[in-house]
Amino acid sequence: MKGRPELKIEAEKIYKTKKNPNGMFVARIIQIPKEEEKLDFVLVIQNRKNKQITYKEVLVTTDNDYYSFRLARGNLEWVSLNAVAVWDSLGHKLVEVAALTGRRWQY
Repeated sequence: MKGRPELKIEAEKIYKTKKNPNGMFVARIIQIPKEEEKLDFVLVIQNRKNKQITYKEVLVTTDNDYYSFRLARGNLEWVSLNAVAVWDSLGHKLVEVAALTGRRWQY
């Protein structure tokens, strides 16, 4: 990592973006600061062709300090052509979502 780490997230920003293998859907994890020193991580799945959002939900809410949000940040992977999975940085699977329907499997 280059430079100084962010000690606090001040504005909404995209943390990670990945397209599925055929390029039809894109999944994003967005960091959204809230009042009372909290931070939301939101998963958004969007169709790239018609820009329709099929899924938008809060994955986790954490404290807005460096150690808390570094632990909550995780990995985003397309586990199949139309399903995306999100893990936290400890390797625990948080959610798996079908991109076509927005159906969610929580672990």
